[in-house]
Amino acid sequence: MPATANATGTESPADTTHAPASTAARRRVHDRLERETRGEVRFDRGTRMLYATDASLYQVEPVGVFVPRSAADLSAAVRIAAEEGVPVLPRGGATSLSGQTVGPAVVIDASKYLNRIGVVDKDRMSVKVEPGVVLDYLNAHLKPLGLMFGPDVSTGDRATIGGMIGNNSAGARSLRYGKTVDHVRAVDVVMSDGTEETLGPVEPGELDAVCERPDIVGRVHRVVRDEIAAHSGAIVERFPKILRRVSGYNLDEFVPGLPVRAEGGSTSPGGSTWRG
Repeated sequence: MPATANATGTESPADTTHAPASTAARRRVHDRLERETRGEVRFDRGTRMLYATDASLYQVEPVGVFVPRSAADLSAAVRIAAEEGVPVLPRGGATSLSGQTVGPAVVIDASKYLNRIGVVDKDRMSVKVEPGVVLDYLNAHLKPLGLMFGPDVSTGDRATIGGMIGNNSAGARSLRYGKTVDHVRAVDVVMSDGTEETLGPVEPGELDAVCERPDIVGRVHRVVRDEIAAHSGAIVERFPKILRRVSGYNLDEFVPGLPVRAEGGSTSPGGSTWRG
């Protein structure tokens, strides 16, 4: 079922991925998180070692761990890290097999508190969820209504919806149900500077107005719009025409009719014309 993901995602700051955070930067981030948020601040070595691994073979010690109690905490954490020049790394159930949830960053674990399920709209076949909601818990909640969230990953008893959005997860029955991108109508996100925004379908007549915004939201939309315009021919010609392509940037999603969908599925994410 298409799900409006009322999940707060993050975009890693592009200018904070060059070198490990210094001891001074670690201390500043730690102190500010304790002063400016209500979340759990865990920078002790024991916790860092626990979060240094996921389901992959990799082990990378993080700067520290932050467990937000609210979306406001999450936004504040991203803003603080950006101001102090320290990268952030969102983490859900840590089921990633390629090291996606380990790294020299402030790990933000949304699974403990940001795991609420909103009201289900059966007519629209949609539901708002927070990023830490576990897939199997969501489907157990939806089952009495005869609904389910389609992608059925093998780690469904611990994989979170936020992580599935980040990985564009699919599952064994992807030929029938498609990938996560096919079931998300909108997301509430936190940009790299801490700006909160809802991203979803943008009508063609509205796109130019969004691109004119002077903030980071306008800049992101301008970059995507201009890149698609400049390289649409190459995208059409060279992007693989296969269903289970989940690596890299999904630039083909912005070219109408190009993405491959599961049989009987919509030609655009969430059943709407996806523009931004």
